[in-house]
Amino acid sequence: MTKVIASKPYYIKLGMGGEWEAKCLMEGTLRFDYHQTSSEALRGDWQAVSNFWREFRNDKGAATRDVNQIRIFFEADETTIFITFARGLLHWCHPKGSVEPLPDRTHLRRTENGWHSTSLGGTPLTTDRLSGHLLKVQMFQGTICEVKALDYLLHKLNDELLPEVAAAEEAESALLNANTRLMQLLTWQDFELLVDLVFSASGWRRIGVVGKAQKTVDIELVLPTTGERAFVQVKSEANNASLADYKARFAEMPNYGRMFFVWHTGEVTDDGSSANVTLIDPKLSSRMVLDAGLSSWLREKVS
Repeated sequence: MTKVIASKPYYIKLGMGGEWEAKCLMEGTLRFDYHQTSSEALRGDWQAVSNFWREFRNDKGAATRDVNQIRIFFEADETTIFITFARGLLHWCHPKGSVEPLPDRTHLRRTENGWHSTSLGGTPLTTDRLSGHLLKVQMFQGTICEVKALDYLLHKLNDELLPEVAAAEEAESALLNANTRLMQLLTWQDFELLVDLVFSASGWRRIGVVGKAQKTVDIELVLPTTGERAFVQVKSEANNASLADYKARFAEMPNYGRMFFVWHTGEVTDDGSSANVTLIDPKLSSRMVLDAGLSSWLREKVS
C-alpha cells in the first residue's frame, strides 16, 4: 500500500452501541442509518432532506448536524478516511463506490481494501498509544464527526514521527548514550548500588546484603506480588566466559527462579540456553536508569 493521504478524516460509529462493528470490520463495509430520509438522500435532494429534519427536530442546529452527517456518508470519496474504535484498536478505511440501500432502509458503503487496524508498516494502532486529541472523538454523541487531528492521524498511519516527537527521541537517544558512558565512570561499588536502586524502582525488593556476603550473589531479590526470588550478578566488565561461569553456578542454586546478569563494559553474547537468565547489557542498563528516574543521580555520582 502506498502512503496514506486524505482530504478529510471522519469518525463513524458503526451502529448504536457498536451493533454493526463486528460485521462491518469483517466484511470491510460501512453502515449508516438515518432511514427516515433514505429516498431523498439517494436522489441527492438535500433540500428535501434538510426540510424533513428541521421539522422532525424542531431545532435548526440539530437538523443541520443531522444533514451534515448524512451528506458526509453519501458524498465522501476515496480520498476520505473513516476511522472507528473497536477491540482496543483504531480501525481506518477509505470508502469506495456509491451508497447501497438495504432492505431495512439503512445504508451500506464498500471500502477500498477493507478496514485496517495497523499502520502501513504493520504497527497495531492500539488505543493506549494514541493521543487523547484523537481519542476524544469517541465522546461524540452523533454518528459521524470530523477528526480535527488530521496531521497526527496521517503521521500515525504512515509510521512518521511528528517533528516534536522526532526532536524528543533524538534528545532521549543522546541522554541514553550519555548514561552508558557515565556508568563506565562509576566505581564497582557505585555501579552495584545503582543497579540495586534500579531494581527497587522496578518493584523488586532486596532481601540480601549488597556486596560480598555470599560468594556468588551480589543482590538477592524478591518480587512481592508473586513471591519470585532472583539474584542479580553485577559486573563492571564482562565477557562470555564470565557469563558461562555464572550460568553454571545458577544451575546449582534451586532457591532462585531467575538470574539477572548486569554489566556496563564488554561484549557478551547469549546462546539462549538458559531461559531464566536475563542479560542486561549497557544499553538496556541505560534505559532502565532513565525509566527509573536515576539519570540525575548518575550524573551527580560522577561529577
